[in-house]
Amino acid sequence: MLNHISLLVALLIILFWGMTISFALVVDFTNLTFLAIIFLIFLQIFFNTGLFIVAHDGMHGILVPYNQNINDAIARLALILYAGLSFKDLKEKHYLHHRFTGTSLDPDFHEHNPNFCFWYLRFMGKYVSFLNLCRLALLILIIVNIFQIHWLNLLLFWALPLIFSSLQLFFFGTFLPHRHHHDNQFNLSCLSTIKSLHLPILLSFITCYHFSYHQEHHRYPFLAWWQLPFTTRFIQSYF
Repeated sequence: MLNHISLLVALLIILFWGMTISFALVVDFTNLTFLAIIFLIFLQIFFNTGLFIVAHDGMHGILVPYNQNINDAIARLALILYAGLSFKDLKEKHYLHHRFTGTSLDPDFHEHNPNFCFWYLRFMGKYVSFLNLCRLALLILIIVNIFQIHWLNLLLFWALPLIFSSLQLFFFGTFLPHRHHHDNQFNLSCLSTIKSLHLPILLSFITCYHFSYHQEHHRYPFLAWWQLPFTTRFIQSYF
């Protein structure tokens, strides 16, 4: 049964993302209240982040562990919908991140400058290529011209949620767990230096799909995102 839960959850996230973005891009925002616009933006951020989390679990072969081709296809689709990213490229870099965590060989880590802004820009520069930007630009042109989407809808409900989602993922998945600490700066490759933020379950889910349970993820990368707050229980069932 557990083998099918991650697949079902992944498909639901993709479905809900599709429903919200389809509505948001065509809705007449002048008929919406300010609070409704803010809610729709936050909803889109939440499901955008969900797309990346789906792809992330796919990188670890968790979505469909009994069929790698289907697993990779779903993860690849999630990344394309998220921002036209390359699954192959991200998977290779993510494996390096796990193998060389917190070292100069870790593509996610910034060993020289833990400042949030500089680290974020360096991080994005490694994952967003010129080809990726061209794909996004082409996608925007197609959407705007074929579906006659208002540019403000595109800005409010696609561009802004995408940017804030990337900030959210970076903050909870890279900056907080992997930044320099005085007590671990000479032992950065040790798993114990990775920090987890043990928020209440609902808050942890809303903020970043339990990505704040980051040390748990690095110790047990075969666990799905929804299993991370209950690591002990699931580890006992695996062994």
